[in-house]
Amino acid sequence: MRDRYTIYRLTPQDSSDERLRQLAGSLFDQNQDYRLDKTADGLTLRHGHRVVELFHASGGVWAADESQLWRPSVKADLPSADEAVLLAHKLSDKHRLLPPLDKPLAWGPPVTGGTWHAQRDLKTGQRQQRQLDVQVVFPLQVDGLPVVGGGGDFSFSFGHQGRLIGFSGNARQATPAFEAQAIPPEKAIEQWRAQCPKFEIQDLMSRPAYYAAPSHLGQDFLYPVHVVQGTIVSGKHRMPMRQVLLPASDFGPPLQMGQPQEIRPRNARAGHRATETSKHAPVAPRRSPASRSPSRPWEAGTSWIGSLGGLAGSQANAQGFINEWAAAGWHIDFNWGNANAFESDWRRNDDTWVDAADFVFYTGHADMNGWMLANPDDGSLSYTEVGGAPGKPGDLWGANDLEWVTIAACGPLQDNLLYPGGGDVLARWDGAFDGLHLLMGYGGITFDNTEEGGRLARYAKGGATLIDAWFRTAREIQPATNGASAPNGPNIYVGAMWVGKAGADPVSDHAWDHGSVSADPSSPSFLACMWTMT
Repeated sequence: MRDRYTIYRLTPQDSSDERLRQLAGSLFDQNQDYRLDKTADGLTLRHGHRVVELFHASGGVWAADESQLWRPSVKADLPSADEAVLLAHKLSDKHRLLPPLDKPLAWGPPVTGGTWHAQRDLKTGQRQQRQLDVQVVFPLQVDGLPVVGGGGDFSFSFGHQGRLIGFSGNARQATPAFEAQAIPPEKAIEQWRAQCPKFEIQDLMSRPAYYAAPSHLGQDFLYPVHVVQGTIVSGKHRMPMRQVLLPASDFGPPLQMGQPQEIRPRNARAGHRATETSKHAPVAPRRSPASRSPSRPWEAGTSWIGSLGGLAGSQANAQGFINEWAAAGWHIDFNWGNANAFESDWRRNDDTWVDAADFVFYTGHADMNGWMLANPDDGSLSYTEVGGAPGKPGDLWGANDLEWVTIAACGPLQDNLLYPGGGDVLARWDGAFDGLHLLMGYGGITFDNTEEGGRLARYAKGGATLIDAWFRTAREIQPATNGASAPNGPNIYVGAMWVGKAGADPVSDHAWDHGSVSADPSSPSFLACMWTMT
């Protein structure tokens, strides 16, 4: 047990356009004429499908060949995992892509994974699956401890014949600043439980780590945290807890659970906003519920489990999602949290709530079988409650307005392709698609945070496809590993599931007004899912 921890002062990497141009030449093609643009977060160079970005807040980098990265149509001759590690070392040595580190900072052993695609023909029942790329992640360590928070990994993605198609990472330089008094894990957990005493948790464990924020956020100091994991009990259901970060020293931000939400009115209808919609964000009038045609304004909603499940990040996570869409002129139909996040909104009363919106974001606890919600029903939504196949019973998600759902939790897209015991996601969640375009989530245990909802919406508003926006959000915010066992780890996979047919394939869907959107995939001919390691 440590008595003290070292706190490190962080210095951002260079975020100049000179470094950006050097990176573009190193990563892709020295002779290309890239277009320079400024964004709210930093600088971007683009040439065709190739893009390289630098974040002002950290000097972190994002680079991708968007014609190859996360594209199910790509058929690639891929290197082995060992060959990919050698390629990553060779590229890094040649172009200094991994910053040199001074003790006690060090690069941990590389973690390998990649992107996978699975598809089932609904007529024959045949399932096909293949790997689309190979990924190598170099995780940052401090004093031998892992770094969590999204700001401690460097990731290389290799496509056809070992060509680099993706690169991202952030390693702010760290120098010892001062010592801080350690907080024992049992004391930190006691303080945490005192702020949210109502939930039941079993198999509680903790491990030490350091926290480094995602690249889009500024951070002055690197500080220690306790990573807490366990099993949440919700009624008759047990599911892995989204991992929580608690202060491990007397330095660093205190744990804040957010403000209690007003009790939900009994006669509430979609559009009631006893919520925390940004005071500065314009909220457009709600479109007629009878309108089924694409007409503005569009609608968004959130359900979240925060203090009810011991999660300090959920409320702000959901708030970021609705703030971004409200600022774009969308109507916010609902923002229900904790005891207000009724399971019935997703099932018995979905026509009034979830299926009355175009885009719904959930954050809380989940597993492969469903996600935690509140009474008056049984406390979680199960795949057994959404129908047995696309369009059967045919009156849930997508029968009215809903196009896209994101579940920012510890599932529900686990699959045997990722780890044994994950089951068959294409058979498990096929009944969710009654016109729904995309079900986005994770294939394992993830970390509680405040950033997913806002980043997902921001990247979507920037013109990215929704799958690209979600995958990039997860890669920038979640670490590559979670320390869990199969089927929930040890690597973290983010995923998206969809149905389609000739002329209606939502794989390239954008948000309304920000790019193309597929026709509703009614009577689909196939089910598909794609995952990539974060």
